[in-house]
Amino acid sequence: MMSHAPSFTNPSYQLPTCFMLMEPSKKHFQASSSFFLLTLLSFFNLQGLNLLSLATASPVVRGNDTDRQALLQFKAKITGDQLNIMESWNSSIHFCQWIGVTCGRKHRRVTKLKLRILKLSGSLSPYIGNLSFLRELDLAGNSFYNQIPQEIGGLRRLEVLYLVNNSISGEIPSNLSACSKLILVDMTNNQLTGEIPSLLGLLSNLKVLGFNHNRLIGSIPLSLGNLSSLVKFGLQNNALSGIIPEAFGQLRNLSFFTIFGNAISGIVPVAMFNLSNIRGFDIGTNKIQVIIPKHPKGY
Repeated sequence: MMSHAPSFTNPSYQLPTCFMLMEPSKKHFQASSSFFLLTLLSFFNLQGLNLLSLATASPVVRGNDTDRQALLQFKAKITGDQLNIMESWNSSIHFCQWIGVTCGRKHRRVTKLKLRILKLSGSLSPYIGNLSFLRELDLAGNSFYNQIPQEIGGLRRLEVLYLVNNSISGEIPSNLSACSKLILVDMTNNQLTGEIPSLLGLLSNLKVLGFNHNRLIGSIPLSLGNLSSLVKFGLQNNALSGIIPEAFGQLRNLSFFTIFGNAISGIVPVAMFNLSNIRGFDIGTNKIQVIIPKHPKGY
């Protein structure tokens, strides 16, 4: 903690012994008084400079306590830690130095939480939502369970949400649509249930959307056809029905489209055959009819 200069208005503060008044002799009264006044003025001037120095000095950046508390709450939900990763999460070092934590240089706020394939198990703490500067949350390849906290929808700077290969259950939070900077959302190989929120169609920056190998039901939301930046789309091995929305034929950046292993019916939108960037297209084990359009010149 920064030390403070003594307060001269504090009644408990006393001047150093060398400045205490003593009874002077009449012979030396005038000279000693002048010397005393000069010395006293010099003392206060020096103290004034010290106070000014303290006031203008750059404080030591300690990071944000809200982030530290959020990380500690995250740690508290960890029930299994075979590699003892969480042992580094203690007060002996700054939280920005904890394993898996990355902070911004300027404000010392948590920007990345990457704990991929570290044999961790536990539930996801809702306090993750307090990491307001978080851009990347990567917990892939662990054994996290229970639901995704709704509070994640409050992470307005979040760009990457990578939760593949866990045991996360429950529904996909619809308020992820408020994370407008999201580029990647991948929750492949979990135990997600319910329907795909139609509000995800508001994520105009989204390039990767993956919910392969879950237990999702319902149909592919029509609104997902609005994801004009989408490159990879995967819903393989769920329990989806309905049809492929026509608007998917307008996704010019789409390279991979995988809906294998569902109960989707109807036909492949004709416009999808004109998507020039397609490199992977798997619609097997569904009820889809493939009608290949004729070339305009008849071949």
